[in-house]
Amino acid sequence: MRHFFASNCLSHNIPITDVAEWMGHKSIDITYEIYRHLMPGSISAAAKVLEMGLIA
Repeated sequence: MRHFFASNCLSHNIPITDVAEWMGHKSIDITYEIYRHLMPGSISAAAKVLEMGLIA
């Protein structure tokens, strides 16, 4: 159930910092190592935000 919970949170854009805290991980590094495959679009999303900021 823990993996299901964390996976669903991250796939629905809940911040990894919150998920790490709820999971009881000492740092987000642990959470990231386990669940990073669920966040492949985060780099492209961050690039879009940066691009929009540069255009404005």
